[in-house]
Amino acid sequence: MNVLNPLKIGSLSVLFISLTACQAIPKAKTDPVVAQPNLPINTAYAVYDNQTVSNAEAKSIAGQRWQDFYTDNNLKQLIAIALENNKDIQSAVLSIQKARAAYQISDNSNIPTVGVSGSMGYGASEAQDKNPSESYNVGLSMSSYEFDFWGKIANQKESALQSYFATGAAKDTAQISLISSIAQSYVAYSYNIAKLQLALDTLKTREESLNINKKRFQAGLDSELTSVQAQSLVDSTKISIANLQTALLQNQNALRQLVGTEFNNALLPKAPVKSITNNKIFSTGLPSDLLYYRPDIRQAEYNLKAKGADIAVARANFFPSISLSANTGTASSDLSNLFKSGTFSWGITPSVSIPIFNRNLGVQHEVAEIDEKIALSSYEKTIQTAFKEVNDVLATRATLNQKIAGYESMKQANAKSLNIANARFKAGLDNYLGVLDAMRSQYSAEESLLTAQQDMINSQIELYQVLGGGVNTDVALETPKSTPNAVDKAKQLANKDQSEK
Repeated sequence: MNVLNPLKIGSLSVLFISLTACQAIPKAKTDPVVAQPNLPINTAYAVYDNQTVSNAEAKSIAGQRWQDFYTDNNLKQLIAIALENNKDIQSAVLSIQKARAAYQISDNSNIPTVGVSGSMGYGASEAQDKNPSESYNVGLSMSSYEFDFWGKIANQKESALQSYFATGAAKDTAQISLISSIAQSYVAYSYNIAKLQLALDTLKTREESLNINKKRFQAGLDSELTSVQAQSLVDSTKISIANLQTALLQNQNALRQLVGTEFNNALLPKAPVKSITNNKIFSTGLPSDLLYYRPDIRQAEYNLKAKGADIAVARANFFPSISLSANTGTASSDLSNLFKSGTFSWGITPSVSIPIFNRNLGVQHEVAEIDEKIALSSYEKTIQTAFKEVNDVLATRATLNQKIAGYESMKQANAKSLNIANARFKAGLDNYLGVLDAMRSQYSAEESLLTAQQDMINSQIELYQVLGGGVNTDVALETPKSTPNAVDKAKQLANKDQSEK
């Protein structure tokens, strides 16, 4: 039996490549794909308060592990429990495992598979013998193995690898969002407790005022209008208490859903959280740091690289597909002689598939190029969105200190106004409407002050989130086993072939 040696295979390859010349093969891409988000990514952020810095020397707070950024022990325990039990995180981890398995399948696609085969035949040939006969064979067979001369398989592996990295980045994005949501829900619960306590204290004061007004009305000192107005103020306070009690229950429900399992209520905050981190100065770094710390940007980048590999796969489809299958074993017309001397057999079967007239190949290549352009646009938009989110938080922080100072001053002024209104009412100089208005203003100022203080804490959480904090960047995603530079070598072969045409 003549064996089709590598030289003959190479000669056939040249022949088949010549046949494909009648079909226009797209040029291989050599220029790098460069994102142009049109943003000043190497310039410091423009707007920030005196507790925030932005320069190349100060490292971004996103580089801190969440265990180091947050200092509230109860909050850190809740986050740790959530990372183990949250369903979104579990789904993201399963997606990573799925992508890893898909990559491993792709990585093994250019490894020949060997299996045991056996068969029995029964039939006859009219030209040789009309009497039916039996035939038996058993042995090892190698499935069709495709030679990756044009980089098709290598680029399929590259695409699968980048998709695997993208799922890892998606999991990091989910983790950052989860940590931020837990922290904000935790803070919201603590400030709703403070607002509830404020409402309860206010209710006592207003009920005392209502009793005084009822007695004054019964004594004929005032009209019933003042008592009715005081009653309205008491009722509105009770409604606020009911709303805050509902909000607290909803906060608990939100935390339990985020954590993903039941937890000890002792982990809930007992008072308004005044500080969640030891950071006094919050460094943003430069906008360019977002490219490193933001996992959604990395995910978009991995997707872009995967689409680039898909283009190379689509181009490789224009070239012949050359594969080889083989078998070895024993064969006999008599089952009892199957394993006796002289029954050894073997065979090698090369095959070539030539895409001479396949218009779909051009369409598939064009679609792959469009997909890359879409991925590039998505990558640029993701960078722009990240830049906007950081600037939005910075814009909020730029005025928060002024708001807090304003509400504190307003609280003091309203307290003084209430004392004056009470004194004038008792002296008979004014009616009770002035007192009611002063009570409303005082309660509103105190509640607004608590909201502003909560916003300050939330702005620290949000800044850490939008900068990309919450992922342990020192722990790299486990990389499946791959062949270094396999993709580059495959592309060089394909480019060389194209240049020789």
